[in-house]
Amino acid sequence: MNPHHTEISADEDMAPGAASRLHEPFAIETRPDLERVFVIPHGELDMATVGRVWEKIDDLVAAGFKAIVLDLRRLSFIDSTGVRLVLHETRREDVTVELIDGAEPVRRVFETFGLRNMLPFVAAP
Repeated sequence: MNPHHTEISADEDMAPGAASRLHEPFAIETRPDLERVFVIPHGELDMATVGRVWEKIDDLVAAGFKAIVLDLRRLSFIDSTGVRLVLHETRREDVTVELIDGAEPVRRVFETFGLRNMLPFVAAP
């Protein structure tokens, strides 16, 4: 993996009625920085897409990254499986994972679960 490569991959939403909904298709963008890499999921982080983020983070750790910032600003939705991913990744011992807070609907989920003060949120660069 080239650490200076930005990757965006997208899948079409094949759920019934998906063609009539206007939303951003799910994609994962990576942006390496000096000492860390940003993982930026776009769209909805839910049961159908969470595995791709998990895999992307595991691939980055395997490639040698020791610090990851999971940037939630491009998410339009997060469900309990996305919250579980965030909890798991921020508790890893083989890598430091920090979070950039998302838009109001995403922020509200962390507040509803009472997790805001338990998670390593950082300011956006």
